[in-house]
Amino acid sequence: MQIDSKYYIHDSDRIALQALEAIPGFPQLLKAFMKVWNEKQFQILNMSSNIRISENQLPKYYNMLLPICEKLGIDVPELYLTLDVNANAYTYGDTKPFIVITSGLLETVPEELLPSVLAHECGHIACHHCLYTTMGSILLNGTSAILSNWGLAELATIPIQIAFYYWMRCSEYSADRAALLYDGTSDKIVEMCMRFAGMDKDLQEDVNIDLFLEQAVEYKSIIEESMWNKTLEFIVLSNADHPFNAVRAYEANEWAKSERYTRLVEYMNLPKVNSDVSITDHLGETPMTEPSRKFIGMNYEEVQAKLIDLGLKNITLSKITNKGALTKEGQVLNIRVNDKDGFASGEWIAIDATILIEYYGAETEEEINAAHPGQLRTLNSSKYYFGKVYTDVVSDFEKAGFTEIVLNEQVKTKKGFLIKEGSVAQVSINGQTQFEKGEWFSEKATITITYYTFTAK
Repeated sequence: MQIDSKYYIHDSDRIALQALEAIPGFPQLLKAFMKVWNEKQFQILNMSSNIRISENQLPKYYNMLLPICEKLGIDVPELYLTLDVNANAYTYGDTKPFIVITSGLLETVPEELLPSVLAHECGHIACHHCLYTTMGSILLNGTSAILSNWGLAELATIPIQIAFYYWMRCSEYSADRAALLYDGTSDKIVEMCMRFAGMDKDLQEDVNIDLFLEQAVEYKSIIEESMWNKTLEFIVLSNADHPFNAVRAYEANEWAKSERYTRLVEYMNLPKVNSDVSITDHLGETPMTEPSRKFIGMNYEEVQAKLIDLGLKNITLSKITNKGALTKEGQVLNIRVNDKDGFASGEWIAIDATILIEYYGAETEEEINAAHPGQLRTLNSSKYYFGKVYTDVVSDFEKAGFTEIVLNEQVKTKKGFLIKEGSVAQVSINGQTQFEKGEWFSEKATITITYYTFTAK
């Protein structure tokens, strides 16, 4: 069974990427990069200089890819072998990502670990890292001349470079998780980290894995001792695009102990006949792909549909009739989860959690009337009725539902501009002579309409 990367992406990966994209100038840098970078360049370089591994060329390694890609739900990428004594593997590209492994990797890593290495690289593809990884590698490792020729030197500011390095380190944790899910254990990733740390495959001495993991615990303890140690860590890592080997192994091993990892592995190993079982139902929880603040202002029906797509089942709607000056009909005002306001991107929520979407909606006539039992509303204000023909005013109040209407003649001897036969001099409701349009009164209120009539002198 396949699993979307949102279910295993590392929190630090997601947060670091959001921080990178929020840095002033990053959108302009990305736009400039996309104008000058061409994926075809890498294809030309690989085709002309490296060995393309396929079902007919070094098929042993190519066949390792097939079950990995099937499990992670990605297309099989092109795979290349390059001559390099350094043990390494990397994934670049965008629409057609590819993987390159070095001859040094084959010399350093036992064959049984190679699928884990390839699963890690496929994890980068599944997590949609490739474009930013490619961009980061060129910006951080390219010469100043290349960056200047491409018009990127001034845009690649120090804050962006630091943020790129940090995100690239964090992205490795997510790719490791993909390999863990494929392997079903953390043993191979931990051993791979040990190999990169110096454990040559020809080393005859026994190497203690537990002691290696303890190094990471001791490292974390040292860093937490003081701000100076944290500063030293920042300086050491400022130009590093991969996390420390022991720390990376520790992160993988700790996640493999989690209940969520166990449930994900169980789901991946379900037989295909259970394809109708959703991952959210199997896990009983789901991660939020966006923070709740992104939904504020959207139409409530659209938000409801998005949350249902994420697997949430207990969603209720609450209409709020109070609104701000720019609030539109149907706009979401707030989202509550189990009586708590909002959620963060990546936050896991139980699929049966109580989700309340509060949105603005104008009151309907039925709702307005229901809120005023035994009352009726005036159709116009007291000022409006002054000078109107009294029979029309009577009709207006009858239309509103009032039945207790009293007519009162006010005799005049001289007509004026607004003083005409039958024109209204005053309207009172239960003795109240001033009222507004839409004001509520008891349905049994007495409406007194005083109008002019004339007699000859």
